[in-house]
Amino acid sequence: MSTPCPTCAKSELLPIDLQDQLPALQCTDCRGTLLSLIAYRDWRATREAPSQSRIDVGEASSVADSTRLLRCPHCKGFMAKFRFSADARNQIDLCDECDVVWLDSGEWSLVEHLARRGQLAKVFDDGWQKRLREEQARRRAEERWSSVLGEDYERARELRTWLALHPKGKELVAYLYLSQTEGI
Repeated sequence: MSTPCPTCAKSELLPIDLQDQLPALQCTDCRGTLLSLIAYRDWRATREAPSQSRIDVGEASSVADSTRLLRCPHCKGFMAKFRFSADARNQIDLCDECDVVWLDSGEWSLVEHLARRGQLAKVFDDGWQKRLREEQARRRAEERWSSVLGEDYERARELRTWLALHPKGKELVAYLYLSQTEGI
């Protein structure tokens, strides 16, 4: 029985060895890969122990990513998207019913990078995903302020930092606010 590609839909997935003795299915057109997490966990268990270090997705995060919601080629259910990090725009697509992930072409290096650092399981954690969303929201807000304030943005950041560290920072902010709103 053939397995259709969740991205292309017109191509079928063919068996490959993603790495030495790691079976997966790959699309011949888009080069995406369907990987069983059970097979991956077994394969990973025979490899070197994870090292603890900060996640750095680097150039791997520049690979193309499917942005639309994908359907699992096995059960036809929708696959959930999980971010790798706040720095990477890529997301891993997971079917929690079948325990398989869809990796767009090039995302394998992101998965391996996280796994070697013992971080892969965290990607599927709600708390992890919430922190990534909060970090992205903070970055977007800073970009908006930078755009609105223009050349005064850096000076405003310095002032904000000074106020945050000042023992009477809250009082100073209140004073500045009142002087702007009440014309004092």
